[in-house]
Amino acid sequence: MLVNLRALLVRLIDIVLLRGGPEQLPASPGLLAMVVVVNIAVSAIATSIIPTAPRGLSVEFLVDAAVALVWFHLAFTLVKKRERFVQTMIAFFGVFTLFLPVILPLAVTLLPYTVNSDPANPPPALPTLLGAALVIWLVIVLVRIVKAAFEWPYFVAIAFIFGLRIATVLVYAMLFGVPPKPV
Repeated sequence: MLVNLRALLVRLIDIVLLRGGPEQLPASPGLLAMVVVVNIAVSAIATSIIPTAPRGLSVEFLVDAAVALVWFHLAFTLVKKRERFVQTMIAFFGVFTLFLPVILPLAVTLLPYTVNSDPANPPPALPTLLGAALVIWLVIVLVRIVKAAFEWPYFVAIAFIFGLRIATVLVYAMLFGVPPKPV
């Protein structure tokens, strides 16, 4: 079992380093379920460790996971490539899980600066630049996963990823309403 997990981790790192795609991963529904659960668990643990994390963040990660699964399933059904769903979702959630422990603390560090947006008190440069670089890298990796899975041009893959984010925000707002502005 540890050998299989190590092989999965190596393949996910290859995807993050742009040396591979979702087609290198096994098409195992059980593995997909495990990767989604690990993704949500890492998200919940990371938000519980960080004292300044917003309260509803764990629920937001659940909504993110559910919307991503439905979004990709619908897209694969529409383009008649449903056999690629499992591998693509393993790559998608696996890559997110690798990025989360680094991006989440940076986001929480920068959160007070984005909420207050005081020009006299700008956010620190190092976390801002590091966070921006990591988010850009994550988007590049996700776009490559989508491009490889659907065989779409880059522009369509980028639009698909941004459409997923918009759909997630809309679903979250419909379920829980728009959070009030902090005072």
